[in-house]
Amino acid sequence: MSRGLSVMMLAVSLVVAGCGGGYTGSTVEQTQYAETAPPVGKRVDFTFYTHCGVESARIGGVWWVAAQPLYGDEGPGSSPDGWDNPYQAGRLTVRSATEAVFEARGVRVALVPSASGKPMRMCQ
Repeated sequence: MSRGLSVMMLAVSLVVAGCGGGYTGSTVEQTQYAETAPPVGKRVDFTFYTHCGVESARIGGVWWVAAQPLYGDEGPGSSPDGWDNPYQAGRLTVRSATEAVFEARGVRVALVPSASGKPMRMCQ
């Protein structure tokens, strides 16, 4: 395992532990596509960080943002109602260099590359 990936997985573990959300799954799906995108057009398993809402994901070395972020009843900063927190398992399809879709619990969230090159915010 590369040092960069080890550091990233440690950081994810610390965030999960600090949030107390009880997530017991693996972050492998999310981290395996952080720097290398899945093949265009292929649906893959993916876990999306939802603790502050469905806003941003790092895919293929690029920050992608939701065209229309998805939040819970408490608004921005809350995970969608009925979704797992801090991560939701679902399926990701990168359709092109400018379009991707995350699907979970019957909801589709369109993703586009971040214009700023950064996530919408750093959720804590």
